[in-house]
Amino acid sequence: MSGASRSAAVKRLMKELSDLQADPSPEFTAAPLEDNLFEWHFTIRGPPEAGFEGGRYHGRLIFPPDYPFKPPNISFLTPNGRFEVGKKICLSITGHHPEYWRPAWGVRLALVALISFLPTKGDGAIGALDYTVEERRVLAGRSRGWRCGVCGVCCGDKGSDESGEGQGRAGQNMGPGAADAATGDAKPSQATAESTPDANIPIPPSPSAVPPPASSSSSSSTTAPPSQPPAPHAVTISPTPLPHLDPTPTPTPTPVPQPAPPQHLTEILRTIDRALALVFLLLAYFVIRRVSKLVEGEAKGGAGRFWAE
Repeated sequence: MSGASRSAAVKRLMKELSDLQADPSPEFTAAPLEDNLFEWHFTIRGPPEAGFEGGRYHGRLIFPPDYPFKPPNISFLTPNGRFEVGKKICLSITGHHPEYWRPAWGVRLALVALISFLPTKGDGAIGALDYTVEERRVLAGRSRGWRCGVCGVCCGDKGSDESGEGQGRAGQNMGPGAADAATGDAKPSQATAESTPDANIPIPPSPSAVPPPASSSSSSSTTAPPSQPPAPHAVTISPTPLPHLDPTPTPTPTPVPQPAPPQHLTEILRTIDRALALVFLLLAYFVIRRVSKLVEGEAKGGAGRFWAE
């Protein structure tokens, strides 16, 4: 794997290992193999229901070269009555459904989701089983004496019950091969791809909440996407009421009455009107008289005589 010292996958896996060692969980242990950083083995504590109480179940995580941008493949090595042994299980946090995977998820979230998924029904999903509660209790008792032939972990050891010791021992068991992988001198096993992406891609932070995993049927994928963060609440901002203003009403202007014309002026105007009317009548009389005389003179044949007069 060229440029592994700058690989985002190597840096992310080393960071997650460091976080698990610094803050171990009482429900599981997980650590890479001594010679392969891309294959981790885990041991989870059975939930107190559905026949898993007291069980210790061992399995492995196979990480792709472009992790965390693609999910790991998960398989169980311990018979448990819920998942087939050695078969990649189908969950929304596994390689069967990369479309649901989020780079912010990691090993811790995947194992917590795996524990919460154990008591659920298989419903014919890939790698799922539906043993009875009694059968699972028998397998839970037998799981305490099961030992892994690859990493040598025994599920009945004290370290598998006390996750802090088991996690610390797993971290210390990282041999030169894993250290070389972190510095870029080793290659991942055949379970992973031959190359990893460059480390220039930023590593997303670990999530604070565990979304419920979803299963899918062998005939059709019915996996529901993980729950999304709740939408932010709308904030209603009430407007600040303006102080009530009492404007002074504008006074309405009072119309000024126009003075009536004097009485004597009215009489003068009436007299002038009468005089003008009389003048027009006199002019009309004289014009009519002149015209009538003219007509009479022409009738007598003497228009010149008329004008001589």
